[in-house]
Amino acid sequence: MSTHLDYAITASHFAARCPTAGVDPTRHFLTQWRQLNSLHGHLENAATRALAEFELSLVEFTVLDILQEQTNSHMRMQDVALVAGLTTGAATRLVNRLEDRGLLRRVLCDYDRRGIYTELTADGLELLARARPRHDDAIREILTAEITAQALTNIAEAIRTQ
Repeated sequence: MSTHLDYAITASHFAARCPTAGVDPTRHFLTQWRQLNSLHGHLENAATRALAEFELSLVEFTVLDILQEQTNSHMRMQDVALVAGLTTGAATRLVNRLEDRGLLRRVLCDYDRRGIYTELTADGLELLARARPRHDDAIREILTAEITAQALTNIAEAIRTQ
């Protein structure tokens, strides 16, 4: 079975060998973008695999994680959409799914009855407490690998010299 680090090494090796022959010099920045995107994709895949046993998607985890970090563990719906990188409609569907699972709830804003907050439930906090270490370990394993650090250093240096 492959580890998260195996995927990072694969991504880093690809990034190091990403072909540049024939690339228009005025578009050289695309090579760095492709390398960075490759590493990001492997990080996202590692996090997704780590969360599968908790039946959480990465975006669901992200929302629960960010909600827990907020004062009173709640956010306005439009802010949920912003941090999740979703449209307001997609964020509403996401919140509906998480609410149906009992992981969060909607509450009316005390000072503006038109405003609706989304906040974590006790079940949401409990699931997050179990899922967070797996998620964090998967990300940490890749980000702290020497080969990933070298690939990111190479990408940053190439971008600085553009």
